[in-house]
Amino acid sequence: MTAELTAQQVLREWLLTVLGEGGGSVPTARALTEMERRYGKLLSEEDQSLTMRGDESKWWNRTRFERKNMERAKLLVPASESRGVWTLTEAGWGEYRKIERAEELEVASPVPSQPVGQESPSRAEVVTQRVIRSTAVADYIKRIHSHICQICGTRLITPIGAYAEAAHIRALGHPHSGPDVAANVLCLCPNHHVLFDFGALIISDTLIVTDQCSGVSLGQLREAPGHEIGREYLAYHRSRHGRVSHAH
Repeated sequence: MTAELTAQQVLREWLLTVLGEGGGSVPTARALTEMERRYGKLLSEEDQSLTMRGDESKWWNRTRFERKNMERAKLLVPASESRGVWTLTEAGWGEYRKIERAEELEVASPVPSQPVGQESPSRAEVVTQRVIRSTAVADYIKRIHSHICQICGTRLITPIGAYAEAAHIRALGHPHSGPDVAANVLCLCPNHHVLFDFGALIISDTLIVTDQCSGVSLGQLREAPGHEIGREYLAYHRSRHGRVSHAH
């Protein structure tokens, strides 16, 4: 459970549901008890804590407050008339039916079925063309960084040794035509390799890494002697993906 209070709108929907399923008219104590029975597991610790007066839980107190809001919105019959029984008006019934229809649609939504797949997948001969990467360049970059991600500092260890990936800053092949040279390659963990390739991360000329999704700086890119990063390749990457300021 979280430490946050359940939203008033959610309390309203719960109360409308309890009243609607109760025939539209339910005594106060029973309505609150039924709400707790149905939705108690969804209430947070803060909801369950007592009010300043200490005589009732916060969610109970806030549900009473919401009842007054619903009365003002003409969803409930005024307390002066219903006298201890919470009763839906015609407008209240309308709101309950909206919730009911939404739940019916949710239940009716088809659940995707698991595909059967193939026990013995067939094979087909395909002729492709691809850029031949230099294994020597990739190995050099990974070795010089000891297989440590230049962004997060993670060094993945597998049963056959350390693992890292060589990420090209300016991608190889059409339409980027980046060179397969050490200055155009970073040593990254798999996660940050994917994020960098998709432009979720960009790097300034001063080697500050920025998360574009949040706008938060992730700090300085790790460097190693013998690996000079080409600023022209970083500039190209930013021109393709940059959306935030690169002035660091």
